[in-house]
Amino acid sequence: MKEEQIIEDLLKEGESEQLEFREVVRKEDIAKVLCSFLNGKGGRLLLGVSDKGKVLGLPDAFWQLEQLKIYLLSAIIPEAPITISTEHAEGKELLMLKVYGGSRQPYLFDGSIYYRKNATTVKATSQQISELIHGRQNSELHWERHAALGVDLENLDNKLILATLKESQENHRGNYKSTDVIDFLSYYGLFQNGSFTNASVVLFAKNPATYIPQIRVRLTEYAEGKTDNALLRDEIFEDNLFTIQNKLERYINGLGVRSVFDRKQWKRTDFMFPVKALQEGVINALMHRDYSSPSSSISISVYAQSFVISNSGHLPDDIKVSDLKKSHRSHPVNPDIAHIVFLRGLIDKLGRGTVKLVEECRAAGLKDPSWKDAKDGVILTFNGPKAHAAKKDKPNTGGANDGLNSEEGDSVNKRTIVSEIEKVAKGLTDTVFARLVTIANIIKDNPGTKVVELLRSIDISERVLKQNIKILVDAGLIIYEGSKKTGGYYPGRILKEST
Repeated sequence: MKEEQIIEDLLKEGESEQLEFREVVRKEDIAKVLCSFLNGKGGRLLLGVSDKGKVLGLPDAFWQLEQLKIYLLSAIIPEAPITISTEHAEGKELLMLKVYGGSRQPYLFDGSIYYRKNATTVKATSQQISELIHGRQNSELHWERHAALGVDLENLDNKLILATLKESQENHRGNYKSTDVIDFLSYYGLFQNGSFTNASVVLFAKNPATYIPQIRVRLTEYAEGKTDNALLRDEIFEDNLFTIQNKLERYINGLGVRSVFDRKQWKRTDFMFPVKALQEGVINALMHRDYSSPSSSISISVYAQSFVISNSGHLPDDIKVSDLKKSHRSHPVNPDIAHIVFLRGLIDKLGRGTVKLVEECRAAGLKDPSWKDAKDGVILTFNGPKAHAAKKDKPNTGGANDGLNSEEGDSVNKRTIVSEIEKVAKGLTDTVFARLVTIANIIKDNPGTKVVELLRSIDISERVLKQNIKILVDAGLIIYEGSKKTGGYYPGRILKEST
């Protein structure tokens, strides 16, 4: 979904308990509305739009954005993560301000507490104030605010904390001005009643797995498919959230170009997973995972054609999988952790992360990412490229090395080979199919080919090559003739007849 389409949908939706329009920038009015959203379920404020949903636009939108950032940091108490972004509709610039329901209610502006009543902002009644305070007391029982036993300041990474503090000041996302580490952690609820919280361990501990073993993340990269025993990488990360995020970001940046074999067109297609989309998927998993369970986990599995992030926990009750592909409210499972991630600038547009994933994948020519809320948690899968439409004429797949040329004179009827292979081997990946066709083609053209000769032509290990040869032998496509020292592989009857 494009950015303008999201704005168009909001305009059609009209003002509500979680959406309000304002024609111009009036800082005090904006602070009141945001305060009321924070004391409720969160919401969006669109600036440059009439109350009837007509797009008017804003002059100097970017300059006004910067001014609002600075003003709102100190106007609303306690400090809250407020995302402000420039948007476009009908060729005009707008501003969108978004917050989720605050974790430190009640929130005040100018000494007053504001509440949302249908589509209007009003001062909270004494009963509503009481409910907000009671809700805050309940939130203090949340896992991330429990005291982490045995954790002292020396167990935390002070350099990382100070870097976070500095970055929050530079990007105008945080209002804390001092450089005192304990005061900074106290300000954001990470140090309470003389104890560091679980959230502080997740975010900043030097060795967090000592205190919270479920912090671990496993990264596994498979050579072919999940059934292949050859792993390119199998690594466990036991660091704090930001260190894990940095390591995974470096890994994602190094993935580079990948290749998929299109069985319909008999050719390889190069593609790249969109880096920003993968990074967004990773930070969302790290930020929203259920850390409270000792069996909590994140696993990242990388295959030839997919990138899968499995995250323990489940979607909020009022969010369905289908909602993730469209604009929706943010529901931070761990609000204290989410706030610090916000300060570091790793959350750009709250509630739009999943929408951006879809946009990035479509722009890269890939299939839409898919989500599944399974028994063991939420699974996000990034898929390879969309299938290409079949051409009427014979496609030239290029590349003699992969044995997949479809020009006239090609020695192998590939569809016959695939048909025979599928009789003896199920669930093979496209990469394996492409390689089997290559091997068959080489042996068809060069009877008596030896393993060592195949290894010179195909860049795989001898073990994998022999596994592939066995499949072709079992399918009757090739046979071995001669002694172990002097013999070689020859085309079988089916391969001979597939010309």
